[in-house]
Amino acid sequence: MTAALAAALALIPAAPLVSRVPVQAQPAGRAGDDLGAVPLRWRVGGGNLVTHLAGAESRQLYTALTGIGARLGRMDSYGWRDLARRPTPQDFEAAMREAHRNGIVPIILLEYEGSYQFLDPPQPIGSYDDWYAAGRVYAERFRPDGTFWREHGIRGFGVTVYTAINEPDVQATIPHAAYRDALAGFADGVHSIDPALRVVPGGFATCNSHGDATLRGYGPAIADLLESGRLDGIDLHTYYNARWFPLTRGRTVSAQGCFDRVKAALGLRRDVAFYATEFNVAQVEDWADPRLAASLFLTGLWDHLGVVRADRRSSATVLAFPWNLADTGRIEGPAYAMAAAEDPWRPDLRAEALRLVLDLAGDMRFTALDPDRSGTYRLEGEDGMLLVWQNRPGWTDRPGRTWTVELPGWARMAELWGFDGLRRVVPVHGGMNELGGLAENETYMLRLRRTEEQREQGSRR
Repeated sequence: MTAALAAALALIPAAPLVSRVPVQAQPAGRAGDDLGAVPLRWRVGGGNLVTHLAGAESRQLYTALTGIGARLGRMDSYGWRDLARRPTPQDFEAAMREAHRNGIVPIILLEYEGSYQFLDPPQPIGSYDDWYAAGRVYAERFRPDGTFWREHGIRGFGVTVYTAINEPDVQATIPHAAYRDALAGFADGVHSIDPALRVVPGGFATCNSHGDATLRGYGPAIADLLESGRLDGIDLHTYYNARWFPLTRGRTVSAQGCFDRVKAALGLRRDVAFYATEFNVAQVEDWADPRLAASLFLTGLWDHLGVVRADRRSSATVLAFPWNLADTGRIEGPAYAMAAAEDPWRPDLRAEALRLVLDLAGDMRFTALDPDRSGTYRLEGEDGMLLVWQNRPGWTDRPGRTWTVELPGWARMAELWGFDGLRRVVPVHGGMNELGGLAENETYMLRLRRTEEQREQGSRR
């Protein structure tokens, strides 16, 4: 390390410790809102916070969520109604208290698999009225300032996103009409309590796994609910894989690509929001090297965070949740396990790349997105700016070893970051700058920090 680099590094603030003090819920808004105004860390989380495993079984995931600096967690229940299909919100209460203590805002998932129809006794999906009752009960109880929180003296905290029926297109045994009625009832029940709450179908898998933009027919079945706004958006689970879904082939193999194809297949005219409650890079076979997997994960992470609307410049992403932050591989094998150790949790290189992004830009907001051409994003906050470049063939129109970038007039020094941390610190100036000597096939981040004097000048303006 040179003396100049050491001196520059000394000026970089240390990453703040993540507080475990309960936080206020970030307002959800509706699909027409400017999602670019939502800070990055309020889009990121993980799951599952399984309701019947509150306590010691959840510790690893909470440690992981707070360890990366996320603010959200998917809360999954397998016991949210009884055999007569009556809602049982008490199933959530211990888990909700635990989430609040850990400062993680829950995203509710009411689990239902097609296999439940064939249990003994069978558990059919139920009617519109069954799901309306569930939506109404859970929204009334757990929304911000809902009855559950008021009973415990908690204000400004609660659930703003409600999802149901995870990956129906995998087993594909739920009748399409019954699936549509269930989601219609659920959405109407939630919105009967508060029309501003977001309701989303549980994630779909088959655009990713089978290239099916109709999601085995479940997409067209709910197209009218998406078009009318009763459902806020589409949740797509994207698992990049060297053989089956290789992002190295370019942006056609991407979360954005699937999102665009699904919207087209459903004939949607409304500009729906994008959700991803599961995504990851498979660290197996050709991508088994942990450093390669982490490098690819950083590209996939920004692919998810930077999904755009139909105008190709406005943010569409509400949630981007990697799977599985807590697993060391003993639960589901090594491919998507993002923990190197447990009790205490220790991140693997993919999780470290995620933590790095939230350390650098967790409190920033998108101010420019150009994924289609330059493959760049810009985020800004009070302390500075982050520029992102997807320097991979098919992800930018000018891949190579030099990044030509326009910087604001206040820029003096810039930090170049890769998936594995800080690469170098360089002097820069306002206007066009050329950063050479870069490696190809990587995603880069350029961090500009405002000095205290510059921040004070900005606040006075």
